[in-house]
Amino acid sequence: MPRIYFKTVDRYVEFAEGEEVNVLRMAIREHCDVPWQCASGNCGTDRLVVEEGSENLDPPRRRERARLGDLVDEGYRLACQTYTRGDVTFSWDPDQVGLDDEPGSSDGGGSRAGWAGTG
Repeated sequence: MPRIYFKTVDRYVEFAEGEEVNVLRMAIREHCDVPWQCASGNCGTDRLVVEEGSENLDPPRRRERARLGDLVDEGYRLACQTYTRGDVTFSWDPDQVGLDDEPGSSDGGGSRAGWAGTG
């Protein structure tokens, strides 16, 4: 089975062979503590560094490229916009906030409930 390794929290999440899964949805369902706020590619809170397995990810979408800019070329992806079909390893800063937020101003957003079948 393919798996996602969320290195920052040392958690592996497996999914069925032949499936393509959304990284943020898997992280939420499996309680992997990836920071997130809007789940739509606008805030940038869920940016991850791809450490291994980038060949198993879909190409960055237009919204993701627009939001991350040059960070995409540095190996960053938005979990909410990224789908994987094979093994991949991600890491992140557990204290990060949205790209436009001042440190400490993140309120957690109101759109989390129910987005990934968790609320």
